Amino acid sequence: MKRFVGAALAASIMLSAGAAGAADGCYTAPALEAEQGMRFLIDLMVASTACRDQTYGLFQQRNKETVLAYQKTLIAHFHGNAAYDRWDTALANDAAMRDAGKSGPQACQEQADLLKKAATMDNAGFRAYAASLAATAESTGHYKKCGR
Repeated sequence: MKRFVGAALAASIMLSAGAAGAADGCYTAPALEAEQGMRFLIDLMVASTACRDQTYGLFQQRNKETVLAYQKTLIAHFHGNAAYDRWDTALANDAAMRDAGKSGPQACQEQADLLKKAATMDNAGFRAYAASLAATAESTGHYKKCGR
């Protein structure tokens, strides 16, 4: 089992690295915002699942328009559904691995702020939050902006 988890983690890291090179390794502002929004959504999915909480499902319903727009943007960024699906799956696997080995109550306690924040977000709030995450991510220099 330990070997399987290690192999799964290595595969997800390789997929993440490969997908990060999409679009010549550069990000447009909309693609970076979409990525940050989807990272938040995936973390929310993992937290809601671990906590047996309904926040993720309610968030999805409330923010369907923005989620679909972000997915469409990233499908274009990664040049198709298959590459987007690989990126999305690798990200979800990475998020789940961060909580591996933690008890349910411990994981829920650590994710309480995320669940609370998501419970109040509407489309405008989600977009604003994703944009703020994108600005922070861009300032780290980890993401190359297209056109520079």
